[in-house]
Amino acid sequence: MDNTNGGVTTTEQDLARLLHLLADETGATGEFDRLGEDLAGEGDGELVALTLTRAARIRGLLADRKRREREMQALLDTASDLASVREVDAALDAIVARARRLLGTDAAYMALVDPETGDAYMRVTLGTITRPIESLRQPPGYGVGGWVAQEGRPFATANYLRDNRIRRKHSVASAVAEDGIVSILGVPMRVGSEVIGVLFGANRDERTFAQSEIDLLGSLADHAAIVLENARLFAATKATAEELTVANDQLARHNKALEQAATAHEQLMAMVLRRADLAELVAAVAETLDGAVLAAEPDGTPLAKAGPAELLDRLPDLPPVAAEVAGTDLVDGPADRAALPAESGSEQGRSIGESGPTNEPGPGRVRDLGRRAWTVPVRAGGETFGHLVFSGRAEPLDTDKRILERSAQTAALLLLVERQMSAAEQQVRGQVVDELLAEREPDWAALRRRAKVSGAIDFAVRQTVLVVSAGGTTRRRLLRAAADYVRAHGGVATEHGGHVVLVLPCADATAAVRAARRHLERATGGTVTAGVAGPAATAPAVRSLHREAERCHRLLVALGRAGTAASLADLGVLGLVLDGASREHVRRLVEDNAGAILSYDDEHGSLLAETLDGYFAAGENPRAAARRLQVHANTVYQRLDRVDQVLGHRRWREPAGALTLRIALQLRRVIDQIPVVVS
Repeated sequence: MDNTNGGVTTTEQDLARLLHLLADETGATGEFDRLGEDLAGEGDGELVALTLTRAARIRGLLADRKRREREMQALLDTASDLASVREVDAALDAIVARARRLLGTDAAYMALVDPETGDAYMRVTLGTITRPIESLRQPPGYGVGGWVAQEGRPFATANYLRDNRIRRKHSVASAVAEDGIVSILGVPMRVGSEVIGVLFGANRDERTFAQSEIDLLGSLADHAAIVLENARLFAATKATAEELTVANDQLARHNKALEQAATAHEQLMAMVLRRADLAELVAAVAETLDGAVLAAEPDGTPLAKAGPAELLDRLPDLPPVAAEVAGTDLVDGPADRAALPAESGSEQGRSIGESGPTNEPGPGRVRDLGRRAWTVPVRAGGETFGHLVFSGRAEPLDTDKRILERSAQTAALLLLVERQMSAAEQQVRGQVVDELLAEREPDWAALRRRAKVSGAIDFAVRQTVLVVSAGGTTRRRLLRAAADYVRAHGGVATEHGGHVVLVLPCADATAAVRAARRHLERATGGTVTAGVAGPAATAPAVRSLHREAERCHRLLVALGRAGTAASLADLGVLGLVLDGASREHVRRLVEDNAGAILSYDDEHGSLLAETLDGYFAAGENPRAAARRLQVHANTVYQRLDRVDQVLGHRRWREPAGALTLRIALQLRRVIDQIPVVVS
């Protein structure tokens, strides 16, 4: 029955309330149910039921529309957030947080797929309460994450631990149980057809996820995939831009270096053409490389240096470098008259302190000495002239090293040009010396004229003569080193009688041989034996000096004193005995004083002469002689008694007799090995 209230029935009022609730979309469920109870007692029951059913449907549609609007707004907000967020981690955190809020789940998390193994590993977690679940790693096909990553489809379970569809790893199941998670929804994050991760929602009670919730989480997963792909593309773009920047910088430096190298090459060639000296070359290289440069001899002796003082102070001291042996003189045959240019070809550079020949092709290479210093050998063929050492404010570029190497080659070329010109001069001067030293006595007047014209020897100045040989190197190498030495000291070097001869303007023979021998050993790496005589200031006297120096040289070799230097005076009594003695005179001296001993040894196979050598070397102490000879002292006493018997006297034990016998025994070694001048 319809009651009226001012012309409006109760039914009409209830219907108006119903329409108001539907239009307002904010009415509580209880209020809607009370209105239904009021209408059920009024009017046509079927009409009321139909009205309520339709109203409920409308209410549901409106609620669903409102939910969709909220979800759409959430997705729009997510897209807006992604546009404003620059950091990938912040964007992923925002997506996981929004998924948890929209789905109303206890937890939400995101796993990424390892491109190498295919495992799904945790990247972001929100709402989890234990540590193990934050570091889970699922192989392909295992758990919800592994299955979604492998299949590329969503997966939902109301009870993770009881769902028979899931392949579980014990460690993962334990972590899920420890965190209290029961129901899980996972959807794939795709880039094209590739699954790059999985987005999850999870509850700590059983829950069946609706399709709309799966779709919503999938939309958020798509956003997350876009974030990751954009981040990858941005990183790739940034890396490419950085590579291009680096390449452009390198190209600019390379172009600058090429220009610098071309300029340096032009300068170096100009120096060669005008025959610049080493000091000018060093200064130019120091300016080009903006550093300090030192040119040094093989033994480390400085020749020239240039550059800023603070960098020059940093240049290290160079240790001696043994000179390489040229590989062309396989047989020590006759060498050229004067030093020749080094053979063609070159070899790899060595660091300071290395020596010996090498078969490796190529120029000398720059080597790091430490303390921001680098070195390169000045080398031509198998010969090292010295080193260039560079000190810079920073490590040199490759082009700087090439400039330094080319500078070393230029220095070697300058030195070779200088040597070749000197070699021509030495050859002319050597002809004068050859004529002076020839077996046949020269025309002295003609010789002096040629010496004056060629500048070979100034006989008005006192001259010293050296006759030298060297072990561990070739005569050609020795002659070249001798030519370099005499060029700097105003002398002349040549080869005569199988040995190298130096004639030097020097009044002190001892000082001359000491300095020359030191230089020759340093330059060749060999062991030099030198006989010296002088000084003298006339052509005939210089000729006689050569004979004396040669005789002294042969004596040193014959007496086992190779590798030393001496004059006849340095040989003491032996030198005085041989000075001017004839071969026959020496033979008679040996025969008269030691002949009986030598004959007895030959006839009986005894060692009397050897015992006497050891006895005299030991200071005429029998026991010391026994130790030198490695025999018993009684053996020495018995042999000395035998000497008394062979000689028929004991005068040889007295000082004068001992001296005579000792000299005779020494002379027996050299009598057939040295040319004694016939008196």
